[in-house]
Amino acid sequence: MNYIKEYFQTSNSLQYLVFKQEGWKIEECQKQKEKIMQKEISFLTYNVWFDKHNFNERVIEILKIIQQSNCDFVCLQEVTRNFQIMMSNDKFIQQTYYITGNVIRDYGILILSKIKPIFISELPFNSQFGRTFLYMECQINEHSLIIGTSHLESMVYNEKARYEQLQCVYKELEKKENVIIMGDFNLETQKDEESISSGYNDLWKQLYPDNPGYTFIIEDFKRRFDRVLLKNGGLYQANKIEIIGTERAIKTGRGQNTF
Repeated sequence: MNYIKEYFQTSNSLQYLVFKQEGWKIEECQKQKEKIMQKEISFLTYNVWFDKHNFNERVIEILKIIQQSNCDFVCLQEVTRNFQIMMSNDKFIQQTYYITGNVIRDYGILILSKIKPIFISELPFNSQFGRTFLYMECQINEHSLIIGTSHLESMVYNEKARYEQLQCVYKELEKKENVIIMGDFNLETQKDEESISSGYNDLWKQLYPDNPGYTFIIEDFKRRFDRVLLKNGGLYQANKIEIIGTERAIKTGRGQNTF
């Protein structure tokens, strides 16, 4: 499916992909016509790991996780073009999700949504790794909802960069009411923790304050790099969060939080 490969290299960030009888098609974001009414909304965030190690096997397992979780929104980090192509050929993905149309170069981020986006934007960061913040807007229960994801600057010594990147996110969304952001934020120091705005709830910490919730474990190196943050004052409240993708039959990368 060369069309998919070419699309992912040239697409405009205000478009999305939808699968139709003749294959994946590009569509422009526009005002939602149908009313979507849901009592609960589910989210999955997953760093799929860009490495080539056992790549095909890992992608197959990750796609199984996405299908089994069956979340309304899926936020992915470290997505490569090859991952996109395999994902786009998956029947469940084709039948279930719209895919944001932002360009992936070496690797990047994507959002999959069961609900048609009415707006998509990608905010570039000042980043030595080309990191960005991607978010989309949709209408649920006649209210706007913003879903955003990012892969903040890597390496422990880049805490200042991570702080500045999060400040850019907060500023970008300061006028939005119902906001949830998630992804691999690479937070590991006390200064990193202080970068989380008081205007947002760290949902793992809120629901399980006595559980460290590590999402990255290599022997004695344990970190909760991955976060799900819900903006205060909105219409939504979290009732559950869990870590999935932790089985090691095939090393699938890093299990992440689902809300």
